[in-house]
Amino acid sequence: MNRRSIHSYTWLPRWSNEGGERAAARAAAHGYGHLVIPLRDPESVDPARIARFCAAEGVVPLTTSALGPDTDISSTDPEVAARGLARHLRALALARDMGAPRMGGILYGAFGKAARAAAPGQFEASAEGLARLAEAAAASDMLLTLEVVNRYESNLVTTAAEGLRLIEAIGQPNVKLHLDTFHMNIEEEDMLATLKSALPHLAYFEIDQNHRGRLSAGAIRFEPLLEWLKGAGYDGLVGVEAFSSAISHPDVAAGVASWRPLFADGDEVAEEGRALLDRCGF
Repeated sequence: MNRRSIHSYTWLPRWSNEGGERAAARAAAHGYGHLVIPLRDPESVDPARIARFCAAEGVVPLTTSALGPDTDISSTDPEVAARGLARHLRALALARDMGAPRMGGILYGAFGKAARAAAPGQFEASAEGLARLAEAAAASDMLLTLEVVNRYESNLVTTAAEGLRLIEAIGQPNVKLHLDTFHMNIEEEDMLATLKSALPHLAYFEIDQNHRGRLSAGAIRFEPLLEWLKGAGYDGLVGVEAFSSAISHPDVAAGVASWRPLFADGDEVAEEGRALLDRCGF
C-alpha cells in the first residue's frame, strides 16, 4: 500500500471541487497515494465527484474537520458541544460518501489562539463527544485521528502525552494519534522520544518544516525521525504539508499565520517530499 499523503493546500488557495481534481492529479504524479481534503465548508464539498476523481487518479481521499468557538465540542455549554458533534457528524458523512477511510484534524475543540487556559470540564466534555463520534465512525469502518497542535491553535491538546490521555478517556479503538513536526518542534522536549512513546497509537505522521514552507530549508531534520519510524515498523501514513502566502487564500494564510511566499509552486514541495520519503524507505 502507498502510505504517502499530501495536503491539497500544497497546490490550492482553498478547497474547491475543481481545484481538488487538479490537486489529486498532481499528488498522483508525484507518487502520493492519499490526498488530504479539509471539510471546513461542507457546502463546497461534492463527495460523489471527489470519489470519482480520486479513483481515476488512484489516490485515497483523507479528510479533516474543524470547529470554531460556537461549535466547540469541548464546551461545557451542552448546546455548543452538541453543535460541535453535529458538525463533525456531518463531516463524517461527507468523508464516508467520498470513500475516505478516516477523518482527522483538531477534532477535540475549537481551532485558534485561546485567551485563557482550558476550563475545568472541557477535557471531559471533549472525550464524551468524541466517544460518540468514534462510535459513528466505527459503524462505517472509519478511523478518527486526533492532530496534536501547538499552544497558538489549541488550549486543550498541545503535546502527544495530552493526546494519548484524551484517547484513553475516549476509550474507542478506532481513535488514533496524528503528530506533525511543525507543532512538535514548538511543544515537545524531544521529538524522537515523543515518537517512541506515541508509536502504539500513531496513525499519521506529518512532516512540516519549522516555517511551514519547503521541506529542504529549515531547522527540522526529518531523516532521524523517519528512519526511526521505519526501523520500528511503523505502519501508518506519512504526510507532507506546507503553506505559502503565494498560494494560500488570505483566509487560509491567516488561519495558519502563513505571511511569507515560501514557495511559488506546490510541485516543489511535493517533489522534495517524494525524494525525502524515498531516501527514508517510505
